[in-house]
This record gives sequence, structure tokens and C-alpha cells, in this order.
Amino acid sequence: EGEGEGEGEGEGEGEGEGEGDGDTGIGGTQGQFCTGQGPAVNVSAGGVAQCTGQLAADAFQFAICACDTVAPGGSQITTDSFDSTRGVYGGANVGARGHVGVNDGLDLGGANPRLLVEGNLRVGCSTPDQGGGPSCQLDIKSNSAVSGDVYVDGVLVGAGTVSGTTQTTLSSTSPPVATGVPSLDPCPCGADALVDIAAIVADAAVNNDNDNPAFTTIADPTLYANLAVEASPDPLRLPCGRYYLTAIRQASLSIVATGRTVVFVDGDVDVGSLSISVEGTGELDLFVKGNLRTQSATTLGSATNPAAVRTYVAGNVSFSASTTLGGNLYAPTADLAFGAAVDVYGSLFVRSVQFSGNSSIHFDEAVQDAGNACPPPPPPPPPPGGTTCGSCFDPVCGAQACLPDTGTCGACRSSLDCCVNETCNVATGVCELAQ
Repeated sequence: EGEGEGEGEGEGEGEGEGEGDGDTGIGGTQGQFCTGQGPAVNVSAGGVAQCTGQLAADAFQFAICACDTVAPGGSQITTDSFDSTRGVYGGANVGARGHVGVNDGLDLGGANPRLLVEGNLRVGCSTPDQGGGPSCQLDIKSNSAVSGDVYVDGVLVGAGTVSGTTQTTLSSTSPPVATGVPSLDPCPCGADALVDIAAIVADAAVNNDNDNPAFTTIADPTLYANLAVEASPDPLRLPCGRYYLTAIRQASLSIVATGRTVVFVDGDVDVGSLSISVEGTGELDLFVKGNLRTQSATTLGSATNPAAVRTYVAGNVSFSASTTLGGNLYAPTADLAFGAAVDVYGSLFVRSVQFSGNSSIHFDEAVQDAGNACPPPPPPPPPPGGTTCGSCFDPVCGAQACLPDTGTCGACRSSLDCCVNETCNVATGVCELAQ
């Protein structure tokens, strides 16, 4: 799975050129950053400041979002949601925002696959059938159920239960005919829509808080890129700040964030045993320019507060069989394969994911509130008719929708014109956050 690709870019080359408590250009001074007097956690990509809380709220809207495919592998896959600010998952704290989005077909092959989605299911089809048949055919087995709405760019068959509405671009007649429902990709995987992780890390190489005395007195960043040297300390307890490392190669490593913390890695993270966690009100955003690979026990975040840990990977991701995911993983070029049953508390945004064994994904609704602490952006002017847009996430449309069939801003006609966490108020033509 891409192991060893692009290893150690800039390996061992210094600590970055931080500017201490001066203005780093990525959200004010470290003092402002950590006391909340300045902007919330910010990073810079291409010279444009971005609040990581809003970045997370935009990126993580599905329990599973796949640019290519999702394959249960003949097992049972269950998705639902909970709100970590209300307590642990379970009982009354179980919701129906475990949405699933797939851009290029849902692979329900195998001996006895079962899909239980507490939320909406949207299935696109980026690779049409070259034989002249339906662009995609989704067979929801009789043992499967979707509590919300289902959209299929193609034909829907099967005897599974759909509690909400069903919309397809082709009828189930023979031959199938177009229904007038527009084709769309549920997940924002276009080049202009993806988070530019490489640019974010490149900027952090010269704009960081590496010379923060609270950091420099406990760690030498260059050592963590050297597999031959077991860096100290471990666990690496990071105070509030924005820290840059050239790479991480260790036999084992634990990172604990005790405040608002961002870690930028300008290469691979290749660790035998990896643990990432937060304490108290801490939160951690990890940006990896290369690949993320572990060989033994792996823990990303916790089941009690998944919204606080967000991991962004530009390359591939390979986990060991013993993996605990209690956070949000954004890796749009990664083909993720689980070697055993897994319970994910948080969300997955990947190119593809293959499950082995009965697995569940419990989406943490609190990640959608991560942008609440961000400074509000200036409201965009009302777009003129015909303004072009890239996706439902495009801010150029303001309160209007980005219509998928025309690529222009306009009044929404149904919830398909809105992001998956929104519904269309047909009376006003505005996409509104679903409650």
C-alpha cells in the first residue's frame, strides 16, 4: 500500500524557521493563538489563512466518504452517529447522521454483505458502464437498511429497506431510461475541492512555533525523523502551538496534545506503534505530506472525544490489524484496508476502503461544530445568476446552492442540491443545516 513512497522528504534537515511569540503569519502570535485573543487554530495554504476548525467541519460530513469505492467484503457494515459533547456513544446518544457517500459505486459483493446506514446513502458513478448498460447499479440486499434518503447515479435494485426517499438517475425498467435526476459525486474529490495538504505543510516549514521554549526544552524535532535513534521524550506532550517536523520514524511514539495543537510532518510517518491523544480541552490537527504507516498497535484519538483529533494525509495509509480509531481521517488518495473487524468513532474520507469482518463507524456530530470558534468570514456578496461553482462546499454561492447539473449557483430544488448535512428549504431555495 504505497509503503516507502516519498520517504523522509527533507529528512533530518533542521527544525523549520519559527518566529517564537512573533506573528508567524498563520493566525497571530503564539500568545494570541493560545489564549483565544487571536484567530482560532489557523494554518496557511498558498498564503491564505484557514481555520482548522472550519476545515474539519467542511471535510468531515460523512461517516464514510470515498472518492472511489467502499467494499464491505461480505461483512456487516453499520454506520450511525453520536454527539461527544453529550457523553459517550450509546443509549439516547445515538443519532442518524451516519451518512455514507461513494463516488464510484458501492461494492456489495461477497458471501453475505449487509449494510445498515443510520443516515443518508449517496452513491455516484465516476466510471460509466462502457458496454452501454446502466452507469451504476446498486443492489441493496434484503438484509440491509437505510434510515434516510438514497441517491444512486444509475439504477437501484434489491429488496432492502429504505425509510426515506429514493432518487435515481435511471429507472429500473428494461431498458432503463433517464429520470431527469442530475448525476453528481457525493464526495468533494475534485482537484480544486481537496485540502492542499502539501501546501499547508510547505508553509509551516517557515511559519511555526518550533522555538517556543515550552517545546524546545523537551524535544529535538530532528531526532524524530531518525529510526536509529529512539527520540525522547515519549510520550511527546505538546503544549498549545504549531509545530513542524521533517518526518517521523520511530519504533514507537505517543503524542499527547494538552492545548490547541497543530503538527506538520514534511514527509512520512512510519512508526511501529503509534498513539495520538488529547487531554482536557486539547485538540490536535496532524498534517502529513507523505504516507502514514504503522506496524503494530495503533490508536488515533479516543471513542469519547473523536472530534478533537483530525488527521490529514496526502499519501497512502496503512494500519496494523490492531487499530483503534477515535478521530477523523482525511486521506483522499489512500486505499485503506482493514485486516480485521474495526469500530471507528469519527469518520473516514479516503479514496477507497475495504473492510474485513463486521465493522461500525460512529460519526461524531461534534466535528460539525469545530468551526464555531473560528472567526466568521466576511459574508460573500449575493452571486449573480449563472455564477459558476465547484461543489456544494463552494463559498461563492453564499446561502444559495451549487446546482450539480449546471455547475452554477441558484435556488435549491431538492436536498440533492445541498451538502449531505443540509436540507433544501424549497420555499426559499436555501440549503439549511439539518437538525
